[in-house]
Amino acid sequence: MNGQDSGHDTVRVELGARGYDIVIGSGLLTRAGGEIAARLPGLRAAIVTDDNVAALHAEALKASLAEAGIDAVTIAVPPGEKSKSFAALEQVVDGVLAARLERGDAVIALGGGVVGDLAGFVSGIVRRGMRLVQMPTSLLAQVDSSVGGKTGINTRRGKNLVGVFQQPALVLADTGVLDTLPEREFRAGYAEVAKYGLIDRPDFFAWLEAHWREVFAG
Repeated sequence: MNGQDSGHDTVRVELGARGYDIVIGSGLLTRAGGEIAARLPGLRAAIVTDDNVAALHAEALKASLAEAGIDAVTIAVPPGEKSKSFAALEQVVDGVLAARLERGDAVIALGGGVVGDLAGFVSGIVRRGMRLVQMPTSLLAQVDSSVGGKTGINTRRGKNLVGVFQQPALVLADTGVLDTLPEREFRAGYAEVAKYGLIDRPDFFAWLEAHWREVFAG
């Protein structure tokens, strides 16, 4: 089901009692508090992010949450794949517990795929399951890893070998934050979008091939 509100598109993922909205549009970072409070009233939150994303976006998100009456703490891990680890998992779990968050509260994943996987795993295991809000900040995460509920960390035996399926309660994909991405990261996400076109939407793939220059120019 598709809808639109205040210039933002909403796609409903129909999973029965586990269904959730994906809200897509520019400026959602500063509207996140209202979007979350409208769907998940009365909660507190832990914002899980990495140091790079925190420097760019964490304060704006905290301000939006505070305006909506949502108390939040920020837990930042080093950027990069190395944070999909047992050490980072322990750090984030301890931060959530130290904040005395309960099962009805939320973990907000603010970042790319690494943060989404890590924070999603934390939300699935702390208190035997907390609410999860995905706020992907890379194009790849917005079109892929923030949706579908796959979470986890790496081990010395291989990637993504420890984790859980944890569907989010809400996904907020702010297209405006993509302006802060390095071009290499944007290209990686665009390749994923093109792959979807190759799978079963040749008209969409043709559009992507024809208009990539305009897309990359903003």
